Amino acid sequence: MVNKSANTFDAAARSLRTTVTPALGESNSLAAEQVRVIAGVLDFYRDRAHHEYPRKLYEFRTYLALAERLSGYREVDHDARSLLVDALEAARTTDRLAVPEYGLLDRATDELTRAIAGIVRSARTTDPALGVEVSRVVLDQSRPLVEMQRSWFLPQGVDPDPAAVPPLRSLLGTAATSRVR
Repeated sequence: MVNKSANTFDAAARSLRTTVTPALGESNSLAAEQVRVIAGVLDFYRDRAHHEYPRKLYEFRTYLALAERLSGYREVDHDARSLLVDALEAARTTDRLAVPEYGLLDRATDELTRAIAGIVRSARTTDPALGVEVSRVVLDQSRPLVEMQRSWFLPQGVDPDPAAVPPLRSLLGTAATSRVR
């Protein structure tokens, strides 16, 4: 089935601009401003709709790589380690699928991020030096996510250095074909 999300977002934004805004008239400027903002959000998602799945996959695989990296830290408490092992097992199963569904990607990513946070908390309480080391690993491994998020939100016009932001397509183009093992 063809994804019609972009058409839906476009139709909704157009309806707000051509029907709702004129109906508000000049008397309700706050409501008109809100309609403008909502229409802008719909435009943003219309333009990003075809990148949504590759973005989810990119985030999932980046968190999977980070979790894999953190799995070598055995000094953390048993509960945090157990949560990471379980999250990694589920994520690896998801990653082996030819085309994991949205919900599965979301659940696996949520489990990974929860497990990663548990490892960070545990490392900080186990040993401050270990906490610093684990935090550095997380920061270093998070750079690709930050770059992707900067690129994702670039059309919003708030990035302090837009010329330094790589094109979204160049970041997500590899997400569909690369696999973390």
